[in-house]
Amino acid sequence: MLKAGEFAFDRNTGKSVQVLECLEVWGYVSYRVFDPSAGSVYKVMADSLSDSSGSNTYDENYLRYVTLLSKIKNETAGGLLTSLASGVIPLPHQLHVLNRVMSTNNIRYILADEVGLGKTIEAGMVIKELKARGLVRRTLVVCPTGLVTQWSAEMQEKFHEKFQVILPSDYDTIRRLTDSDDVYGQYDQVISPMDSIKPLEKHAGWTEERVEQYNQERIYSIINSGWDLIIIDEAHRVAGSSGEVARYKLGYLLSQASPYLLLLTATPHNGKTEPFLRLVRLLDEDAFPNAKSVVKEQVASFLIRTEKREAIDTNGNLLFKNRVTHLVELTWDERHTYQRQLYEMVTSYVSKTYNKALRNRKKNMCLIFLLIIMQRMVTSSTAAIRQSLERRLEILKTQNTKIGSLTEENLAELDIEDDVEDALQAMSLDMEEEISELENIIAVAKQAEFQHPDVKIETLENTIDALLNADRNQKIIIFTEFVATQEYLQRLLTTMGYSVTILNGRMSIEERNEALREFHDNTNVFISTDAGGEGLNLQFSNIIINYDLPWNPMKIEQRCGRVDRIGQKRDVQIFNFIVTDTIENRVREVLEEKLSVILKEMGVDKYSDVLDSEVAEVDFTDVYMRSISRPHRKSDENLYPVESELRQELKNAQKYKSLLHEDKDLTKLVGKKSNFDVDTALHQMLTCYDAWQGLDPRLIMDISINDDSITRHLNADVIQDRFSPILSVSIQDFPNEEGYFMLWNLSATDDEMGQRILPVFVNKDFVLRPMAGKRIMDVFLDGTSQLSVHSVPNLTGDEYQQLEKLSKEFAYDSFLELKDQQLKRNKESYDKYMYALKLRTEATEHVGIDNIRKSRLKRLEKEKAAVEEQYRKGQEVYPEFKLCLLVRLEA
Repeated sequence: MLKAGEFAFDRNTGKSVQVLECLEVWGYVSYRVFDPSAGSVYKVMADSLSDSSGSNTYDENYLRYVTLLSKIKNETAGGLLTSLASGVIPLPHQLHVLNRVMSTNNIRYILADEVGLGKTIEAGMVIKELKARGLVRRTLVVCPTGLVTQWSAEMQEKFHEKFQVILPSDYDTIRRLTDSDDVYGQYDQVISPMDSIKPLEKHAGWTEERVEQYNQERIYSIINSGWDLIIIDEAHRVAGSSGEVARYKLGYLLSQASPYLLLLTATPHNGKTEPFLRLVRLLDEDAFPNAKSVVKEQVASFLIRTEKREAIDTNGNLLFKNRVTHLVELTWDERHTYQRQLYEMVTSYVSKTYNKALRNRKKNMCLIFLLIIMQRMVTSSTAAIRQSLERRLEILKTQNTKIGSLTEENLAELDIEDDVEDALQAMSLDMEEEISELENIIAVAKQAEFQHPDVKIETLENTIDALLNADRNQKIIIFTEFVATQEYLQRLLTTMGYSVTILNGRMSIEERNEALREFHDNTNVFISTDAGGEGLNLQFSNIIINYDLPWNPMKIEQRCGRVDRIGQKRDVQIFNFIVTDTIENRVREVLEEKLSVILKEMGVDKYSDVLDSEVAEVDFTDVYMRSISRPHRKSDENLYPVESELRQELKNAQKYKSLLHEDKDLTKLVGKKSNFDVDTALHQMLTCYDAWQGLDPRLIMDISINDDSITRHLNADVIQDRFSPILSVSIQDFPNEEGYFMLWNLSATDDEMGQRILPVFVNKDFVLRPMAGKRIMDVFLDGTSQLSVHSVPNLTGDEYQQLEKLSKEFAYDSFLELKDQQLKRNKESYDKYMYALKLRTEATEHVGIDNIRKSRLKRLEKEKAAVEEQYRKGQEVYPEFKLCLLVRLEA
């Protein structure tokens, strides 16, 4: 009678099986057996099994099939499956992202590499890997409108992944063509602009029912579409200034709609804890119950970040070129008397009206926003300020002003380019007086335009000429905050004979694509607004001219990031234009001086250009407006209230940079790109299997690791038949000894990550050769290797025992490695959730209502017990060591 665990030969199926249980009732003997080749358990009568003979036939196809299957299983468990597309040569920090993301089954991360390090590429690599593993089929990318084209192009060009872009204008068309309300369900891979799907609170002229219908059609349609992976680019936008902002609501709904979530942002932390807390809570609410949970130990499990200064190329050299900043100071002279007068009149108008508006700040936020725009426009261009003043005058005369709903909270989220029209309609504090003042200013503005081109124009022309004379193929990018200034520069530079392309936030995706193509192929000068330039990859240029300077230095850093990116071959040259005799310039100078002193006192590293500062949370607008509204006070005095804020924010910056910093050694990943091509391996494996089974070769088209035919193979246990003849193999032109090649399945736990298949070689004298197993396996994986294969009798039980003993000794270090990895993953998960439970318990203990407090504490105790039980199970290690394949090698 056979015993459990023994192998036998089933004469009915012609296969070796393993006995699981002997069943004897009323004289009838049967067995429950396991067929490793099919992965199935079934019952068989005793007289159908033989313990001493087998007739399985093995050949070269079987040898190559098992070897390929073993390789694929190993890659699935411990490596990366994707053979990355020809358009991508992954850099060490990008491989680091992929390794981190795939190190756990809980794929919910913030990818927070600094600007220019290729987060889109990293996300594409993750998509390919997850698809190769059969873990995702439906993927949604949500990004700002300006990035839609970039996402679509990079997924197609670099990864051969087709994503369907669904814009608001496409919605009704798709619904009509498909005759289905499930618009997003028609495609497995979709890109959607962020603001086109965020929920509306209200809309002018719409009833509540219509608003709800809109939300149902847009946001809830996409949310309920069954996504496997959701990616949110520029994810800091969905953190919001409060939990009530529409973009945050969108982020929260999306975070609940998919098991896998990637949040991409170069600026995950803006210096304030609350927005960052909202961001990480999108990944895991339980792990971040309150602000106390925002500590490095907790954040590290969810955030992956590389800074530019640590990024290296595939040879281990620093990745980025130098950046050189030139401050171009300009002075009004007798040719610009009206420009100077215009600046003074606008500044006086802004100062006087701003001081009045501050008396009822909440009520007048829309007017305050308008005044900020006016002050920034007057240093941008005469054309821009004149056009806006004329539009404001027209609105006042036709009494088309309206009460704005703008609050101080969402002031920071407003976009100058998109929201200027609403600001121009702000209620006037004194309409008659304002109309009179505007008429006077506009008259001077017109005289200024006739008197002479703006003070910056001559220097701009000279700068462009010098650059083009040095290199006639040079590509020059000019940034401005205002469309009116952009149009003014386009007219002027085109008249001067330059070839010019423009880009702004008002342009459609098709227009943006054409503009980028035109600049890349034909023109030398590219004029972009901040909204238009968002997300651009322009590293084929290395020149940026900041024609006007935003008050927030991070805006300038974002502009520079358009060219200071991976692939930049030259040092980046930045030209910052500023008129010296302005309040703005004096504020800038004092700010730089203050920052330099503070940085020196704090012992911060060299700070080459204050405009590259990450200190973005200081209210720079308030700094400038204080100085403008109090022109008779010294700049130092106007800055007193913010100096302490600057110090605090710099401390905060150091603190959150430490919070976000990830300790790693990227040099270990140099040259570590895998050459394993999973698609090719799957095709070869199926071909070999069919040939072994005597089936006609089939045309294997597209196949992936989640196809049913592949899943059956991967789930099957291949176990060496102890009864049938074994393969004897000679390898042409390969210097191997005579002996035994084996594949052993080693597992520390049932988790897929805790399993490996190890190649082992023992020579005929039963001496282990540690390095030979892998080399022989590589030969069998190589479809071009020449093998001579025949059968020889199987080994004796004693010989099997000797081989198993030697193989176990060889595999022990691999077992310890698998065990340590499993225990580490288990401990990290346990620590993360126990820390969160501790904070939630502390918060609950302060609940004032006794029965609610007790109920919540009881629930938390149950959660804690469940976490501890899961941790206990994760600590259990039950190794298994099974022989998959035995081959005799001939010398």
